[in-house]
Amino acid sequence: MNNNSEKLGFDLIKTKYKPKARKKAKTKTSENALIFSKKIIAMLEDKVKIHNEKNTKQINLSDLKKAYKNGFNNSEDLNKEALAHVNLMLRISQGEANEIFKNFKSTVFEISGSEFIIKGDLIPEELDYKQASEDIINYDLKDFNFKSLEELYLEDEEDRVTYGFNID
Repeated sequence: MNNNSEKLGFDLIKTKYKPKARKKAKTKTSENALIFSKKIIAMLEDKVKIHNEKNTKQINLSDLKKAYKNGFNNSEDLNKEALAHVNLMLRISQGEANEIFKNFKSTVFEISGSEFIIKGDLIPEELDYKQASEDIINYDLKDFNFKSLEELYLEDEEDRVTYGFNID
């Protein structure tokens, strides 16, 4: 066995996987992040289901995860801000785009045929924040104490990096 393969946890010469003995340190923070992430995903799944039952323009969980992640910025209440972005996206998907975009300058978006092309950040309106506050209560999302999106478990398949190699 060469030294590099041993560090990786498998023997390249024998081509058999040999997991390294690792101590998994389960911290309270990582457990809380996992629990909170599951709550966020459950809420987003509910929103997808409700939206798709009522609207012809369908959305998916990945769309709402992206909206949540895009809303995760340097505001005082990161979770509320991210949820407000989800609610804004849902309103746009429900056909309220004309109402939403009428207050924006033409430099933020352009209309190409029947499509809106967003060229800048959209800021949720008061009703998006109000719905976010209700979501926090209804889905028990009050225990948010994370400083970074990387602390949560919200990646999609397309976000994951996988590596592979052939074994002869």
